[in-house]
Amino acid sequence: MKELRIHAGLFIVAAVAAFLTWNRDTVSEADRGLILAWDRDTTDVVSVHYQAPAMNLLIERRTDADGDFLWAIESGAQRPDALEYPVGAPGHTLVGRLASLRVIRDLGELSPEQLTRYGLVGVGERIAVRFDDELRELVLGDSIFGGGDRYATEPATGVGYVIPRDIVNPLRIGEGAIRERWLHHFQDADVATVRVVAGSGGDPRTMARGESGDWTGPESAEPDAGFANLMERVGQLAIAGYGVDPSSLGNPVPLLRVDYLDAEGSALGFVELLRDVGAERDPYYIRSERTRVLAEAVTTLAERVEQGLGEAF
Repeated sequence: MKELRIHAGLFIVAAVAAFLTWNRDTVSEADRGLILAWDRDTTDVVSVHYQAPAMNLLIERRTDADGDFLWAIESGAQRPDALEYPVGAPGHTLVGRLASLRVIRDLGELSPEQLTRYGLVGVGERIAVRFDDELRELVLGDSIFGGGDRYATEPATGVGYVIPRDIVNPLRIGEGAIRERWLHHFQDADVATVRVVAGSGGDPRTMARGESGDWTGPESAEPDAGFANLMERVGQLAIAGYGVDPSSLGNPVPLLRVDYLDAEGSALGFVELLRDVGAERDPYYIRSERTRVLAEAVTTLAERVEQGLGEAF
């Protein structure tokens, strides 16, 4: 039950974040009142690099057959081995805010005395935003008195700023703040048909969903309650974390693959669930069009899917 409550909380956070976009054209009301330091389109961002004594986080734009996506590589004092993961909606929003940077105050060109006063001398915390034709870099200093907003300066211009805390904090947190939490970004209502394979060599079942939400197959017009129960459980699958090394798995066995299709028969996405047979704990792994790599699955939810397979196959 504890894992289910955690999952529910993360789902709410992710649901709110999903309403945000990473286009500069969508500016929050809070940001509209801030001062524009620079203004670029999000699609111009090649990478964002945050460096601090305890954290090194690189967010870079990558491209594959499905288009552009953002990928994070994180390391630091508490993480000697680099962790890689896809960037989710909050991370996309953050990159958009760094592309079109709005600050609380523009302090003008800072004197040596001001640089010292604001904690901007000899510091090792910085944010570098690389565009396709230029690099904009901020050195971060002290927090302002009585708040968490930060002093910063752009070395190339000598200009100082006060930047919002909610730009820096997600970078300092890393995975917990910006990783992809959703298996899919399509709407549930867009799904008209699914093709489901259980195990590694089973025959696929192709099922259509009616307006009432019932699932029926070509062999019968009667709703299949067992299949509906399975799909409900599949819809509850969730990502527990990233950093899975496939070579470290003992005996990963495919349990299920679901391909989602729209009314025209075009692919919307997929999800795969595997179990590492013989693993002592947390043996379930998951992959989808959003994770792109194997991720750890929330065990209690994956167990329910495995238990439901017998009702549908």
